[in-house]
Amino acid sequence: MDLKRLRHAIALAEELNFARAAERVHLSQPALSRSIQTLEEELGLPLFDRDNRNVKLTTAGAVFMERARKLTFQMRNLERDMGLIRDAEMGVVAFGVGPLPTASMLPQLVRHVRQTRPGLAMRVSSNNWRNLLVNLKAEQIEFFIADARDILPDPDLSITPISRQHGRFMVRAGHPLLARPERTLADTLPYGFASLLLPLAMKALFRQVLRLAPEAPLPVMFECDNMHILKEVTLEDDVILLATEAAVANEVASGTLAPLDFPGLPPMYAEIGAVQLVGRTLSPAARLVLERLHDIAATAPGSTVFRDGRYQAMA
Repeated sequence: MDLKRLRHAIALAEELNFARAAERVHLSQPALSRSIQTLEEELGLPLFDRDNRNVKLTTAGAVFMERARKLTFQMRNLERDMGLIRDAEMGVVAFGVGPLPTASMLPQLVRHVRQTRPGLAMRVSSNNWRNLLVNLKAEQIEFFIADARDILPDPDLSITPISRQHGRFMVRAGHPLLARPERTLADTLPYGFASLLLPLAMKALFRQVLRLAPEAPLPVMFECDNMHILKEVTLEDDVILLATEAAVANEVASGTLAPLDFPGLPPMYAEIGAVQLVGRTLSPAARLVLERLHDIAATAPGSTVFRDGRYQAMA
């Protein structure tokens, strides 16, 4: 059944005059008459009684018009909703965020989306990359961002670098080591470290920095996938937190955490990338979210963004 013919019939039912109805739907009277006749033939029922002067609804026509009005109303709503989804103004977008970008990027993202797209709902999975990868392959999320260095090559996956977040050792304000200007890395060992689950490359670098044997256990005394908990533990303890500058920017700005620097350390960083399924087109809302995450990465403290095939520090 042609929706245009439904609209033609509704116009005639409301105007009860072919001339006015034809003008309303921008048709000639003969064209409108043919459209109504075709609809009646499809239904096998007359919808209108007409003579040279009058047009009236039949009993079947009255029932039909009641349903037709509801149907065209629903169709207008559907067209409107599809337009809003196309423009990322409404709907639901599901994506994943690793522990570091959860702390350093997610709050800004949520604030931006709530301000600019209040009709768009977000379903966010915050987890380590292993669990997020399971969610992605189960198509529970459209993409995720995380430190993706340990993800093995997979023809079904597309990984796009976003940024490097540079890391430092962090301690609570008033930590004993802050008062020791001649401190060395050996001085850190009695306190132990707190960190996220480290990528293999980061573990190797950490051992190198601490001058440990390749297979020696790391002195990580508290390890979890929640940066908020790691920061809370560090604020209440003398443990040394390994974190990116972007993840602890608010605490450093407020003075509750302070960097514990050592001369000559090699650069430590997380490589944040976007992971999605090959051949799966992102929804407009997912594209919008991912674009905004790229923008946030460009302004994150202590970060370099991936552009034009290389990592670049932002001015």
